[in-house]
Amino acid sequence: MRAVAVHHFGATPELMELPVPSPEPHEVLVEVEAASVNPMDWRIAAGEFERQMSHTSPLILGVDAAGTVAAVGDRVQWIKPGDAVYGQFFRDPLGTGTFAEYVAAPERMSTGALWSAPVGYSASFAAALPTAGMTALGALDLIGPRSGQTLLVVGATGGVGAVAVQLASMQGAEVVGTARPDAARWVRALGASETVDHSTDSVVDRVRASHPGGIDGLLDLASDADAFAELVELVRDDGVAVSAVYGASPKLLDSDRVRAVNYTLPRPRPDDPPYRTPSPSRIDLLARLTAIIDAGGLETPVQAEVRLADAPAAVARNRAGHSRGKTVVRI
Repeated sequence: MRAVAVHHFGATPELMELPVPSPEPHEVLVEVEAASVNPMDWRIAAGEFERQMSHTSPLILGVDAAGTVAAVGDRVQWIKPGDAVYGQFFRDPLGTGTFAEYVAAPERMSTGALWSAPVGYSASFAAALPTAGMTALGALDLIGPRSGQTLLVVGATGGVGAVAVQLASMQGAEVVGTARPDAARWVRALGASETVDHSTDSVVDRVRASHPGGIDGLLDLASDADAFAELVELVRDDGVAVSAVYGASPKLLDSDRVRAVNYTLPRPRPDDPPYRTPSPSRIDLLARLTAIIDAGGLETPVQAEVRLADAPAAVARNRAGHSRGKTVVRI
């Protein structure tokens, strides 16, 4: 099968011809129709998870995908051949990724999530949403935006940000999103009531001028620790500030004025039974996300589609920060 992989950590991703995986008894084999690009892809290729998880070689990249089940192991319980599925195929060992014609994964993953695909939507739509959607939903669970409250989303034009803007506005919040002028109309169409051009303006000054009483919540998908600390000053007492890029310093995490959190998708504790993670687990988040999609309440953040052979270049653009929304890889 064709797959995009690296021979070792730090190598440049390339298109390879590799064997089709054979599913283990508890695994499903999915024929991939579409995958999507995430920051996690270049982080895996660069070796950021090398000490945390085992890996295969060559190491196939890609964590999100949608497709059709081609085969199942004899211990698989709820998935059958022919089912349309989607999810985050993030598992140990690293390297069994989704930038490939086929991917095998456990029916229940402790670090990923697999679910029935949303009904009536394309594979491209479904493939774009697992990691971005679960991250946005989990982060907003901590913030709890409500009607009449103001939420600032820094990084609103990225995959997570585009979903977060929609979800928060559905909950009645007034959303302020950072966006360059050429993306401002798109972010407003997603549900933001206000945009701030972070490339030319001081986000802190602009938001303070338009909201002199402060904001109720902050979701930051881009800032380093210093910038995040400045943004937190905009948050009212007892508000919530969430960083999805570990921008909250130990000092902020101990703050009594606001609740500061470094958010990452949940992983199981060492003492958890198999296939069980702290609530809400990734499977919980993906099931909730699917229900929102099936209710017709979410627009796709897909901004580009590329061929499998062009996936290495798409990963490089994502790493350089030159991508908007989600890029889907059509297999």
